Amino acid sequence: MKKTDPTFRTTLYLLIISLTLLCCNAFAQSCSNPITVDLSQHADTSVTITALRSGNCCTGSNCTVFAITINPGTDLISLTTSQVTGSTTYTVNCGTPEPEGTATCVSGMTTFQIAYCKPGNNAVTYTITAASAVHASGNLNLRVGCSGTMSVTGLTTASTTWTSIYPGATGAYNSYLSQTSGATSVTVTPQTGAPAYIDYQVSGTQSGVCGTTKTETIRVYTYPALTVSISPATVSICSGSSVTLTATGVGGSPASSGYTYSWSNGATTQSITTSTTGTYTVSVNDQLACGPVTQSVSVGPFTPAAPTAVGATICTGTTATLTATAPGGIYQWYDASTNGNLLYTGSSFITPVLTSNTTYYVQDSNGSCTSSRTPVTVTVNPLPAKPAIQNQ
Repeated sequence: MKKTDPTFRTTLYLLIISLTLLCCNAFAQSCSNPITVDLSQHADTSVTITALRSGNCCTGSNCTVFAITINPGTDLISLTTSQVTGSTTYTVNCGTPEPEGTATCVSGMTTFQIAYCKPGNNAVTYTITAASAVHASGNLNLRVGCSGTMSVTGLTTASTTWTSIYPGATGAYNSYLSQTSGATSVTVTPQTGAPAYIDYQVSGTQSGVCGTTKTETIRVYTYPALTVSISPATVSICSGSSVTLTATGVGGSPASSGYTYSWSNGATTQSITTSTTGTYTVSVNDQLACGPVTQSVSVGPFTPAAPTAVGATICTGTTATLTATAPGGIYQWYDASTNGNLLYTGSSFITPVLTSNTTYYVQDSNGSCTSSRTPVTVTVNPLPAKPAIQNQ
């Protein structure tokens, strides 16, 4: 245990108290000269002290008397001893004797005396325990739209009420609660427009020996809703090509290292590259205990449309101009339906001089995708015969 650890400091503090009390106050034990015990540092704490009984207090003799200072949040005090025989009691401010180990209500007090009287003057080890009767659950960290549970113990269910007390007017954010009364556990769900934090107060009647009204406060820290998008949102790939999908989380409360990503293909990186068509889903989470959000994208096959082109009719011994008009991209002209020779790249192709009907083939390329080839036929008509002229 490190010396800077709070538990170490508390333990050392209590040890010093115990040693001091044992050393210097072992015989100074009467109503007018009690052993001083300070339990004000924490509402729930305890101290162990060994002392000899000596002196009178209340209506008893052979007493050990303690002057106790407690934390404002303490409701109960109890005393146990190392005595193992007989039935022993203690009193608080000379009140009704309580059996050793039984808690006594001290809610609302800050100082009081405990007296333990028993025949004999042997050394006894005393353990004095301070405790709060009501305990609320810890603060919550929630995203907008995410639900969390607030709870309290030590209050009677029927008397319990819940309300927001900050910011704004009392009850300004009660609409986020599943219910506001008659429950020791409620659900809170921050909505769009929630402030950075909300303080909720729970109050009611203590269910134990005190029976007084008690309040506790729970703070709910709120964060924007977590969303995720995938880029590109619309994806089609050609056979043999690939695409990179990138997920981007926004909102919530990411850890110092950012969001965590989990893809349906097993990847845990923000981006993935795939050459396989199908649906890809990514789950994105932050450091809050609200669970991940998901988004999906479909990667489909892409086949560009075959080009649109119109053939031509020419006279033998001339050329034809063939033009592809759609769908756009890079047009390539060939002399065969498959393979063949690439004759020209561009939307308009001027044929060589033709003397017979000829078919050409044009395809469209868009990135790594290539369409099927469209046949374009040039019809070549023979020249008409020379006209005959008859002499007159």
